[in-house]
Amino acid sequence: MRRHVYLAGRGASDKRIASPNRRGFTLVELLVVIAIIGVMVGLLLPAVQAARESARRMQCSNNLKQVGLAFHMFQDTRNHLPTGGRDGTATDALSACCNSLTRDGWNWAYKILPYLEQNNVYELGNESDPVGTQDIVAQQAVATYYCPSRRSPTPHGGAKFYRNDYAGNAGQRGSGGLRSTSTNPAVVSNGKSGVVIQTDAGTITVERIKDGSSNTIMVAEKALHPSAHGTEGGDNERWNNAGWDEDVIRFGAHHSGVGLTPLPDLQAPHAENSWLDPQGHGYGEWHPYFGSAHVGGMNACMADGSVRLFSYDIDGEVFRRASLSSDGLSVAFD
Repeated sequence: MRRHVYLAGRGASDKRIASPNRRGFTLVELLVVIAIIGVMVGLLLPAVQAARESARRMQCSNNLKQVGLAFHMFQDTRNHLPTGGRDGTATDALSACCNSLTRDGWNWAYKILPYLEQNNVYELGNESDPVGTQDIVAQQAVATYYCPSRRSPTPHGGAKFYRNDYAGNAGQRGSGGLRSTSTNPAVVSNGKSGVVIQTDAGTITVERIKDGSSNTIMVAEKALHPSAHGTEGGDNERWNNAGWDEDVIRFGAHHSGVGLTPLPDLQAPHAENSWLDPQGHGYGEWHPYFGSAHVGGMNACMADGSVRLFSYDIDGEVFRRASLSSDGLSVAFD
């Protein structure tokens, strides 16, 4: 019987030995790869950030859309648009300070809660005990009132009160105090030249807006410097009961005839940085400006319920006309 013995040949071993050796990256190649990855990340990161900001601005726009719809539903029920709040009681002069002592004097943000599916928060306010329940309401966060580009719902102070990133359009800022009771339209700032009017100073409906509901701002984002969150004028009061105050109302027109165009948050007046309008009128932490944390412009809900983006570079006269409800002048948006 023949036996076969198989031995590994020298040639096969030699082939294995002679096969090319695998080598790693050199230091130079590794640095080049890292540099390429860094460039790609640098190119992609702004695009990712822009996409995120676009989503946040869309959410902000949707918030205002919901607010606009709630305004209209309020009018359907009460036969007028919600008012902007007042100070003191119904028998006090409208010049009283510094917030309302009745639930009826709480501002528009509270009044529209049932139409934002927030009736549970609305019911926390008690007409027979407004002073005792105002804090309970103020301690409830309403996410719809926060622009995600600026901040998430955040309680402020020891009492943990929440705020509001949106403000009603009160039209023209007069030369007198915010709560002046003058009969001179150039002096008073009671909102009757806009859409959101001081409580007990009057009421308005969408149909009575002479300049057209699609041409007139109803609610928009308020300018708020990052250092002023929850502390300075314009953001230092309860969201539900600030009285007639810049916390919940702003102005787009000035008694001198100029428009108070919207400002990016970083340019908003605050305690340490006053701002001069085109006519040299100065404002500090209590100021009338609309504005936002968005790049390029702010969102505004028009009186017909549509939402429009207003550029920070908008012509002052165009913005002034868009803020006034009955000046009789046409508005041409780009």
